[in-house]
Amino acid sequence: MLPVEDIYTQLVSQLKTQPMTLLQAPPGAGKSTWLPLQLMRDGHFQRIVMLEPRRLAARNIANYLASCQNENVGQSVGLRIKQETKVSANTRLEIVTEGMLTRMLQNDPELTGVDLLIFDEFHERSLAADTALAFALESQAALRDDLTILLMSATLDGQRYQQFFDCPIIESSGRSFPIDEVYIPLKDESRWLDQIPAIITQAVNEQVGSVLVFLPGQREINRVQQALTELPTDCQVFTLFGEQDKATQQAAIAPAKSGQRKIVLTTNVAETSLTIEGIRVVVDSGKRRTASFNLKTGVTELITQSISRSSAIQRAGRAGRVEPGVVYRLGSVQTFERRNSHDAPEIVSTDISQLLLEAKCWGAELSDLRLLDPPAQQQVQQATKLLQMLEALDGKEKLTALGTQMLGFGTDIRLAHMLIKAQQLESSMPGMYSLAAYLVALLESRISHAADLNLALHSQHARPHPIFKQQLNYWLKRLKLSPVAELKTKYLALLVAFAFPDRLAKKRGNGYLLANGAGAELSEEFWHNDDYLAIASMGGHKGGRVFAGVAFTPAEIESELGHLFYQQTRCEFDEKAGRFIHQDEIKLGAITLSSQPSQQKLDKSERAKAWLNMFKKHSFSIFNEQSESEQLLIRMRLASKLLPEQFPAITEQSLIDSADIWLVAYLQDIKTLDQLKKFNYCEALQNVFDWQQQSALKALLPLRLTVPSGSNIRIEYQLDGPAKLSVRMQEVYGMTSTPLLAQGKLALLMELLSPARRPLQLTQDLAGFWQTSYRDVQKEMKGRYPKHFWPDNPATSIATSKVKSKM
Repeated sequence: MLPVEDIYTQLVSQLKTQPMTLLQAPPGAGKSTWLPLQLMRDGHFQRIVMLEPRRLAARNIANYLASCQNENVGQSVGLRIKQETKVSANTRLEIVTEGMLTRMLQNDPELTGVDLLIFDEFHERSLAADTALAFALESQAALRDDLTILLMSATLDGQRYQQFFDCPIIESSGRSFPIDEVYIPLKDESRWLDQIPAIITQAVNEQVGSVLVFLPGQREINRVQQALTELPTDCQVFTLFGEQDKATQQAAIAPAKSGQRKIVLTTNVAETSLTIEGIRVVVDSGKRRTASFNLKTGVTELITQSISRSSAIQRAGRAGRVEPGVVYRLGSVQTFERRNSHDAPEIVSTDISQLLLEAKCWGAELSDLRLLDPPAQQQVQQATKLLQMLEALDGKEKLTALGTQMLGFGTDIRLAHMLIKAQQLESSMPGMYSLAAYLVALLESRISHAADLNLALHSQHARPHPIFKQQLNYWLKRLKLSPVAELKTKYLALLVAFAFPDRLAKKRGNGYLLANGAGAELSEEFWHNDDYLAIASMGGHKGGRVFAGVAFTPAEIESELGHLFYQQTRCEFDEKAGRFIHQDEIKLGAITLSSQPSQQKLDKSERAKAWLNMFKKHSFSIFNEQSESEQLLIRMRLASKLLPEQFPAITEQSLIDSADIWLVAYLQDIKTLDQLKKFNYCEALQNVFDWQQQSALKALLPLRLTVPSGSNIRIEYQLDGPAKLSVRMQEVYGMTSTPLLAQGKLALLMELLSPARRPLQLTQDLAGFWQTSYRDVQKEMKGRYPKHFWPDNPATSIATSKVKSKM
């Protein structure tokens, strides 16, 4: 009996009464297979759509469930993944990948006929899953109050999700079979991969059954496969990863032959929702390949990093699906326990241009959507800029007809833009549309090819790689094109520019400057030395290395991508020369194509922009030291930190970023660098806060404090640590407690001074000082300063700033 069967009745009851339910069930509990099939068979829902994060898992689950029905996929159990759709009028349970559900919702926001959505393995938190769930929640709230949503995983961040979605959680306790854990400490972190073959050999010799080995990617799989040379004769090695053909994948998943054991080297494609027959041993490297988006270059690079504890639990669960198992983990128990509890969601570390375009097409802003982890403002800005370059959004950030068309294309939006533009230009540029199909096939096949795209395409045209050929056939069929005898590669640079307008680049020193403002360098295989390069593939360290591109001239792309070109007048102050540079320029994004002395008169607004750029470069250090202004800056930052409900977030960087709002108007009458350095920015800075906030700042974090003597003493603030009030001791007689700042959230350190203004005592507890340490100070000071007042009870005495004779 599967664990999920124990909670089936309770789950059905919740699904029938609640709009959303969370199910947390261990690997092998039957949540991805037995549960959806039973819900369909019992007729609780008319049509169920279940999302799977990966195509391999989706296909295998659909095949398994269809076989349980003694049917082929496409009858009662359907499948909808990229390049493969098998559904019919009889389909009642449909297995889809997340991007497919987003398309279904965009095409039919009511999801007509569907009454249950299941998000399987939701802990993986892919961008597509977050997008689909946000749209489904909106559909449920506005159009379909009868639509039920079920989120499932073995390792949900249950408490957080339950609180965010305000929904019940059901837990299926227990694992089908116990799993022993063996930890293998790392000898050398930098050589972790070298230990894997020995661990596999150890596991094979110590255990019975087949072995599943988790590695970050195909490169590591190939290295380990080559190193496994001393295995028992009954062991056969298989590989399993996403880019393989279906036959190779099925061979890895199938049961081992009688008397044989399998060693399956895989990526995290086998981490969830996939049962490989006969596996009772898992060897976990503890590593995964993950996408890391570089906001500066606009490139998503793949990096190798440690997995979270939840992913490690998922991987180990593969060993206990059909019998008791064991997991061998690379690393110590202490290392395992220091890992993050869950992997970071994709939405916080990836290019969100697809999400932003989906939201625009949906008719919503990102802030309108219920997203567990909203993207950062920098991500939104980068995505908006890219979508405008791709003509999907106009200058006012509104969705264009082309943007809608790109989304409906069902592929990466960059490639969709290229294909649509190529189709539009086919009549005037014959052969461009076919060339675009060949280029898409090359880029999507991810095969190794020459760095020069011209050479790469001609090579594949003459001797196609099997994966390239498969992709090409798909695209030719879809676009209703035929193979061509000759490729019109004279259009290649324009096609690359259509897809990657932000990666048009101009030579700069030993590298290139990209249109998006980032720098790039050539990989060792790239021999290009052209002035201009259209880049299709980048990566490497910080995403700044060029892997594939083609030379271009600005003239050949300007006629079709005119919106990327613009004229501007640049005004900046040359600090070395001590003068203004005033130039008329033609730009391609951040690239300067031509520049000449401006014909326009240098006006005060242009000059102010130049000063503003200097401020953004040097920050507040550009101004001469001015204590009052510096203290105001610290007080404003403290207010935003200590009282965020009253004051907007203020950091030095946020002030730099918004300087064109609060500072630029004050710079218009400044004509020289010396004047700029002497500029008192206090008035400009305080206007970042509105009148009410300025008044509250003065009350909560005053610049000065009136003490019992009547003196108005300045407070010195610092970003870290207490504020400091330096005052002569006689002036605070009668003060019974240390004053409170920021509603008691910021400590005040009182530096009590002698009549000669030398430090006598530091205290944050004035009342305690009067009762204790003051006696010692009194004895010493009476002899040193006999003309001054040293009362026995300072807490009740009259404060003074004078000597005794003048009191």
